[in-house]
Amino acid sequence: MSRVSEIEALKSETVVRRNWIEAGITVALEWAATFLIGTLTALVFANAVGRYFLAKPLPWTEEMAINLLIWIAGVGIVLAGMRQSLICCNILSERMSGRQMRVLAAFCALLGAVVMAYLSWLTWRYIGKFGGDLSPILKIPKYVGISGLFFATAGLTATLLLSIFKR
Repeated sequence: MSRVSEIEALKSETVVRRNWIEAGITVALEWAATFLIGTLTALVFANAVGRYFLAKPLPWTEEMAINLLIWIAGVGIVLAGMRQSLICCNILSERMSGRQMRVLAAFCALLGAVVMAYLSWLTWRYIGKFGGDLSPILKIPKYVGISGLFFATAGLTATLLLSIFKR
């Protein structure tokens, strides 16, 4: 086997391994989103039944719903970043050549990653200062919900940086 064919085989193996890892992460995030949305639906439905049919609302479900919504948004944004399906405006990029478009995409991904990393750092500091505060009914620490925001910003930072290296 020649040196060139060995290098090509290693590149192919690396791409397959990376695709397998990405697919595994994507499936795990999809299942997490399914579980979170299903749980949120069940809680809202239980509260509605309690409130309108039994005249006994379940106020604790609102605290849970708030935390679940943060995590649903976090998981969703990371999935969108992994699939390269974040909202974008193509007015400028459609008028560019292939090389110019790749440079612009890399610049935008790098800028976005820097902004998301900064937001991750701010979220981490917020969790450090206020994460121990408890919710009024269930006494859930504030870090449980805010960790979803940290997951979103850190995950989006990672997906944006990975998109640069994929190009």
